[in-house]
Amino acid sequence: MKRPTTILGKIVPIIVTMILVAVLASCTVKTTTTTATAVKGTPPPEVTQYAGDWPLPGKDYNNSRATTDSTINSNNVSTLGASWVFNVPSGQGTFGSISTTPLILGNNVYIQDIGNNTMVIDLTTGAQKWQKVYNIANEGPNGAAVGYGKVFVSASHYDVVALDVTTGAELWRTTLIDVIKDPSQGVNGIDMQALVYDGLVYISTVPGNAGVFYAGGGMGVLYALDEATGKIVWSFNTIKDTGLWGHPEINSGGGAWYPPSVDTKTGLIFFDTGNPAPFPGQVKAAGIPQDWPNGSSRPGDNLYTCSLLALDHKTGELKWYNQVRPHDINDYDLQIPPILATANYGGKQQDVVITAGKMGYVYMMNRQTGALLWSIPVGQHNNDLLSAFPTDAQIPVIPSAIGGVETPMSYADGVVYVLANNTPSEIKNGLTTPVFALNKSTSDLLAIDINYGRILWDVPLNAGGFGGTTVVNDLVFTGTFDGMLYAFKRDTGKQVWSYKAPASVNAFPAIAGDTMVWPIAGSGGPPSVIGFKLGATNPSAKLVSPVDGANLPAGDLAITAEVTNFNLVDKQGQPNVAGEGHLHFYLDVDAPTTQGQPAIPAGGTWAHVSGANYTFKNVAAGVHTISIELVNNDHTPLNPPVVQKITITTDIAPRIKISTPTNGAIKKAGSITINASVSNFNVVDKQGQANVAGEGHLHFYMDVQPPTDPTRPAIPTTGLWAHVSGTSYTFDNVPVGPHTFYVQMVNNDHTPLSPGISDSIQVYVITYTGGFGAQ
Repeated sequence: MKRPTTILGKIVPIIVTMILVAVLASCTVKTTTTTATAVKGTPPPEVTQYAGDWPLPGKDYNNSRATTDSTINSNNVSTLGASWVFNVPSGQGTFGSISTTPLILGNNVYIQDIGNNTMVIDLTTGAQKWQKVYNIANEGPNGAAVGYGKVFVSASHYDVVALDVTTGAELWRTTLIDVIKDPSQGVNGIDMQALVYDGLVYISTVPGNAGVFYAGGGMGVLYALDEATGKIVWSFNTIKDTGLWGHPEINSGGGAWYPPSVDTKTGLIFFDTGNPAPFPGQVKAAGIPQDWPNGSSRPGDNLYTCSLLALDHKTGELKWYNQVRPHDINDYDLQIPPILATANYGGKQQDVVITAGKMGYVYMMNRQTGALLWSIPVGQHNNDLLSAFPTDAQIPVIPSAIGGVETPMSYADGVVYVLANNTPSEIKNGLTTPVFALNKSTSDLLAIDINYGRILWDVPLNAGGFGGTTVVNDLVFTGTFDGMLYAFKRDTGKQVWSYKAPASVNAFPAIAGDTMVWPIAGSGGPPSVIGFKLGATNPSAKLVSPVDGANLPAGDLAITAEVTNFNLVDKQGQPNVAGEGHLHFYLDVDAPTTQGQPAIPAGGTWAHVSGANYTFKNVAAGVHTISIELVNNDHTPLNPPVVQKITITTDIAPRIKISTPTNGAIKKAGSITINASVSNFNVVDKQGQANVAGEGHLHFYMDVQPPTDPTRPAIPTTGLWAHVSGTSYTFDNVPVGPHTFYVQMVNNDHTPLSPGISDSIQVYVITYTGGFGAQ
């Protein structure tokens, strides 16, 4: 429900804003390093050709995230339904599986997941055209850039690659951080979605990767690479003092989390930068003989953190900067993609740049000088402007380090649309990493008139907001962490559409024509990308797992389906109601599709379920078919029938898999328990006894590969390992850094099975878990 606006409600925010502008302006630092004019450039031919689609992360180089090229509007949005679902094959990371914007160029959708895997999807059908798999965990929001016949993505924490746009073949690879030559730089990593313009690929590192964040010495660096060769053309260190303010063993900061904007008229490129660390302070520890509360290890403003930078796009030369949060102690990145617009402010028409960050303020600056024109607080605020926290107490702070304006804004017709995330936190003694309460999060969707710096409307939402904002004609779309997608009228804030997604929303849509593509890949459900299309109201059902052609162990076989535009209900035998019914699951028998007759086969194995999951028990080894069918309450098929069928193979070979932690998981330093699941193998306590086929025990290893010689015990000469007559083991005192854990099946005499059967995962161990930059 929209909050009412009163006369007092109009006046008070203006007064508060004026006061805050004065306060913030007094601590803002600005400079102009040169008066030389930047050189204009030209976009890649693909960006020009598909300008009416969604060829860039922000739709255009202004980062407007707004389109009038779509046919979706308030008159027809009620018919917007799921047309297809693409299941993301990779596992989930800390922040879901995808936390970025897809690109749409023609009939191709380009997207990268948090495993650094790139996929190309057919816009019409959702079918995969090709994928490039790296399976190296990322924090996000990473993503793809397309231009000059190439797709530019990160391939690891340290590498950028160019892939052939048609086949996905790797054309070149550039290592930005060579950890072999300089291991100290291994604390940095790539988390930004690239941007391509004028023959250059723009990318940034941040002081962290999936293994460790904000370790001492981490410095975010901006890069421009030659699109044809990958050669580094220029770089810009976002930490002005490369000595890291006197304590490089403790301090870190900077870098860009989101793509920049480009002024194609002047050749200026605008980057927002991340926070300094530690935040709020550093606790005494090994090698650190004293506490450093409230950022006292890094005195001064800590330039160029929490700043908007204007650079020459060709040379990387700094034109001006504006630091909106000197000496930040809250992990308040200024990380959102800057938006370029024109405003009539103060009676003067001027080119402006609008930005925001986790401090929960939206700022507008003059594009040529960086002068602050206005700033507006959005969302909830408490204790967030303190220059130091009490060193003898714990106090609440909002927005938290995962609050404020976390995800991209949008702009159209003089109005900027903002999603403010209200996640509370607690900070203790000016030292401890904030403790977040994501389950208590709410958010606010706001519209701000840039010509006057005033809030037009403010709609409260019941969950944390990580879905950004996207403008389509007279609508603004957003999404929240409880899996809700919304569309609101731009002029009033009235809600006109919603959709309950199968997982939480941690990414942002792209829109072309009558189709909206939205990654639904946060926590709480299977990660996917959904193609929403006008008029797409036909029911559909899809097997999520297993996949067609899978080879699985014999025994119990769990089936998971995904249903759209159809309400699964427990009303079997009751009168039929259009759009509702249940699912039939079939094993080794085709789904009957005769209209008016119950979809019940004369023989074979089948089940009727008022849900999307079913487990067939004791499936024998061999080749099997699995089918699902949507049916009415009286068991009859829909018209037309909705059926999917796949073929799998099961066998009785022993199998093992590490069930927890997941590959790429981030854990605190200390004890880490590895849990394995075993099938077709009897785990027994008979170590040292005679071997018996199909029985034995497990060996667990950390950072040492399992020996595979079947004639010798699988006992390594070095490294940590353990032999266990069970399916779990705990490694104690695991230090900070990346670690690889293995589990292997062995016989009673410790020799490996032949052929060897094992599994492995990589886990990143850090000193703390709070404050992972933009996401």
